[in-house]
Amino acid sequence: MTIQFSRTVYTRIMRAGIAMLSTVLLTQCSSVEQPSSVPPATAPDNGNEVLTDTIKSQRAAAEWLADAREADSTAQQQTLLIHAALAFQNDEQWQQSAAILSQISPRQLTPSAYPLFRLAQAQWLAQQQQWQQVSTTLEPIAQRFQQRRLRLQALNLLALSYAQQNQYWQAVVRQIEAEQYHGEATAQQSRDAIWRYLRQVPAAQLPQQRPSNSTIAGWWRLAKLFHDSQQQSIDLAEGFARWQSSYPDHLANGLVTEWQQQSWQTPQQVIALLPLSGRYQAQGIAVRDGLLMAAAEQQQDITFIDTNRTDIEQQAAQIVESGVTHVIGPLLKDNVEAWLKRPLPGVFHLMLNESDGVLSTVPTNTIIQFALAPEDEAHQAAEYLASQSQQAPLIFAANSGSSRRMVENFQQRLQQVSDHSATVGWYAEQEQMQPVVEELLGISASKQRIREVKIAAGKIIVDEQERSRADVDSVYLPGNLAQVRLLKPFIDVNLSPFAPPLTVYASSSVHERSNRGGDSDLSGVQFSDSPFLIGAHQQSSALEQWLELRSDMSFNEARLLAMGHDSLYLVSKAQALNVFPGAQWSGFNGRLSIAFNRVQRELDWAIFKEQAIQPLK
Repeated sequence: MTIQFSRTVYTRIMRAGIAMLSTVLLTQCSSVEQPSSVPPATAPDNGNEVLTDTIKSQRAAAEWLADAREADSTAQQQTLLIHAALAFQNDEQWQQSAAILSQISPRQLTPSAYPLFRLAQAQWLAQQQQWQQVSTTLEPIAQRFQQRRLRLQALNLLALSYAQQNQYWQAVVRQIEAEQYHGEATAQQSRDAIWRYLRQVPAAQLPQQRPSNSTIAGWWRLAKLFHDSQQQSIDLAEGFARWQSSYPDHLANGLVTEWQQQSWQTPQQVIALLPLSGRYQAQGIAVRDGLLMAAAEQQQDITFIDTNRTDIEQQAAQIVESGVTHVIGPLLKDNVEAWLKRPLPGVFHLMLNESDGVLSTVPTNTIIQFALAPEDEAHQAAEYLASQSQQAPLIFAANSGSSRRMVENFQQRLQQVSDHSATVGWYAEQEQMQPVVEELLGISASKQRIREVKIAAGKIIVDEQERSRADVDSVYLPGNLAQVRLLKPFIDVNLSPFAPPLTVYASSSVHERSNRGGDSDLSGVQFSDSPFLIGAHQQSSALEQWLELRSDMSFNEARLLAMGHDSLYLVSKAQALNVFPGAQWSGFNGRLSIAFNRVQRELDWAIFKEQAIQPLK
């Protein structure tokens, strides 16, 4: 069987109106045959001459297509079509490339042309950000390229696909393999390419045993050093010296030498900028209480400046006069914006809020932002729900700015970690909650079908049991406690006995001081929150003592207490965390890391019981 590449096909591909044709063929391109459909090794390799002679040329796609029309054999014709597809990709004409790839039958390709076809497919999939399919497509054939340039290209793309799936250790291994074929790269370029992925590797992804390959083992040990430094009292400077003694000729030696010039010591004195009077006094006091708790644990000195009684000029003058090199705060967004416009040279600054702008003009290693942003919870909730279910969740949310931001962040992350997009039901007021729930759960449609059947059946008795959707097993409610209390009964009553169990998830907004001992109205609801507040931290007992001391403060202030406690530890750990974002430190607010000059929180999950709150593993 030979491929039919007629003048009609050629004309349609080159025509300006190709978009309609490509839309029809895109699905065929990504699913025509799985990567396991490898041509037999005994197949005649008639296309190899074309492959080797033309791979380096920069010919236009039209020329490749013209040659394909005149090809003497099917194998040669298909190889030329692959090159046409690659030429279209080089010109960023992705739809045209997809249209050509859909015309190729993998079973008819020669052993040398097959990997090139898969590479072209993988590049198109990468452009569509279908990263899991990229790695599935490339993994079986990454080492089958005879030419170094193509093998390098495949390994680079494979490493990128793993990184996009947060599988950073696999990305590191593939990038290390790629660098041995990168003859034009300098040692620094190769080192930086590997380090870009290694610094993202979480502890759970590191192999438990040292790899046998000495190059990989050197990178492995370096990553392990950063992880261990966050969990144990390890002197990083000494750790770097031991590493260099073990790997004197390793590619990463230049990086380690740079780090040895830096100070990794805990600062003995810190200044905190907080609103200790005026409108936000309660919030400032809560953060101060947390800082004092941590200072007592670490035996550090800390000085407080009231940002409601001093302006930024007075604060800066006091910092410079004191000679302190580490500052925590301010807490209020406006004050953060002001400080970002005039950072102090030589001073490390941990802001307790974040700017809405980009930190392009701020030194990346001296200013870190730490915010308890609700959007972060939505981002993490999407990951958690995707790990718990293969089905797309429903979302019921108020039609407000804050809720829309949370839903937007949830949707973005859900689409990144799964193939799903949540269905959202918006309500503007309480009266709209029940109709929205009934519509999204399929109850409204079920009622309509029952009415239609009853009309058609006349006097015949018809089963009137409404049925909710069977393709939904989770709901996410990003609202506050009052909103979730109203929504939960509507969800429960509209879930038919024929439907699968439905799990309701929520944010920390449903967890307040009033229901910290359990909540019968929310029984079964799972929510994310700081481990310190759900009894999952070894120092959670300190919360009870603080609540007795601050009987007028809510859990919102309790979260700021945890933030203050973690902040004092972060000023000494931030340098290592900023260098190695894959490392985490376990604080009151969860597992903390730093990426892009911003503290990232990984919260815990708990479930409401009638008489208790139970942390979930």
